[in-house]
Amino acid sequence: MGELPSLRFIRSHIRAKRYRLTKHATIIRLEHGITIAELEKALLNGEIIERYPDAQPYTSCLVLGWLTSGDPLHIVCSRGDVEPALRIVTVYEPEDALWESDYKTRKVRK
Repeated sequence: MGELPSLRFIRSHIRAKRYRLTKHATIIRLEHGITIAELEKALLNGEIIERYPDAQPYTSCLVLGWLTSGDPLHIVCSRGDVEPALRIVTVYEPEDALWESDYKTRKVRK
């Protein structure tokens, strides 16, 4: 099992432009009009809110960042074995129905 991506790892790879977006992340990003600059800024200033050590094929984490509009953005990042090791798996704007107002805490299903 690979090492979980840390904020230091994510930020250093973003600054060096050593990352790749999956096809899925690219499609979602384009559909929602999220620019590369916004995505990079969200990752540089974001925080890890969930960790997925058992994710396949690579360990991953969920980062909460913010768009220039002030809207929250969730970004799933993984740490792969092939350079560039930072992979942006998906991006999405969290739904209010599923997340508390801090966008860090999942609402408990009743």
